[in-house]
Amino acid sequence: MSVPPSSHAVPAQECCPPLSVQALAPGTAGRLAPMFKALSDPIRLRLLSLIASQSEVCVCDLTDAFDVTGATVSHHLRVLRETGLVDSERRGTWVYYRMRRETLDLLGGLLLAPEQEPAGGKPAPVAPEPQLDQQKLISPNSDVLRLLGDPLRAEIVRLLADGPACTSHLVADTGAKQPNVSGHLKLLREAGVVTTEPRGRFTFYRLVPESLQGAALHLADLAAHARANAENFRDC
Repeated sequence: MSVPPSSHAVPAQECCPPLSVQALAPGTAGRLAPMFKALSDPIRLRLLSLIASQSEVCVCDLTDAFDVTGATVSHHLRVLRETGLVDSERRGTWVYYRMRRETLDLLGGLLLAPEQEPAGGKPAPVAPEPQLDQQKLISPNSDVLRLLGDPLRAEIVRLLADGPACTSHLVADTGAKQPNVSGHLKLLREAGVVTTEPRGRFTFYRLVPESLQGAALHLADLAAHARANAENFRDC
């Protein structure tokens, strides 16, 4: 018995260019935010990495991988399923989970920074793909993904992708109150997502592309694991 896909899931055919290329439509941002929020929890992020590393995983194996109750694991799996990050299928007494690769592709592509064309029109040399350590990536990327789970913070990041801005610009562009915007900027600054730069009597906020790149690479890494192990069925 397959579980119906989440109503929050963004259709695979819906185009979501990187934040620094094109602004998200309000409806799309509203559907994507729950996915980022779901990934902000370390247990859910590790669950997703375990599911992504294989074609599918039995809930019995996932429960044994954590020092929490089975009910807690089931709750986190339900959140991942309802936000459209994983699919599930019941076979007899067990439920099996598999990752929705198209969803992680979408989220990863959203956070990737576009490649800059070097002067002279010559193609840039292709750097070797970094070997990612999933365990090291879980904690820092969880912080970034948690921040992007809030719609207003996600909108602030999207606006800063257009260039540095001061608080008054962001207040005018978002329609939010100044203390609210300042509070979100403080959290983004503490997480290393933005930096500050004084210009005269104003403080400008600048987006740090590498902070988004790290989260994007982690999502892309999970998607690559899922593709590589799409036919790697485990013995029951």
